[in-house]
Amino acid sequence: MENIRYWLTIIAVLCSYYVSHINSYSDFTSKIPNGANIPNPCSNDPLDYWFGVGHQSSGGTGARNSFGVDFANAGYTWNKSLCQLDSDGDGKTNGEELGDPDCIWTEGATPSKSSDLSHPGICEPLHLQPCCGQKQSWLSCNIACPTTDNKPGNTEL
Repeated sequence: MENIRYWLTIIAVLCSYYVSHINSYSDFTSKIPNGANIPNPCSNDPLDYWFGVGHQSSGGTGARNSFGVDFANAGYTWNKSLCQLDSDGDGKTNGEELGDPDCIWTEGATPSKSSDLSHPGICEPLHLQPCCGQKQSWLSCNIACPTTDNKPGNTEL
């Protein structure tokens, strides 16, 4: 009986830890415009979202991507400075990518735009320069990058 109590206690502690950990990530999605609606740039499925917008993992664990670093530096707060940054270097501001092009969104409000969103921490389009290749080498989407020799049909992975 003592052994069962021990294992039940261990299981309860682990469940509590994981639930609090999962909830902490979902809290961040409400702190940026369209935080739970950012498409996964590695997928062709329009309902495949990148829930961990500030992380290199779509699930929101592990290392941060460039937007995650900038979001942390902004105190985990959406503000005009963070909105006007281009965290991933693709030529679009974080606000444009997240549906707040005028940088006026506040937490709890409806963003001015909810379609044609893109990821503020992943340079897109993935298959074109400057986004393809080493810029985000941590990303594994199996996207073919054009070679620099400009011969038709040549690509490198």
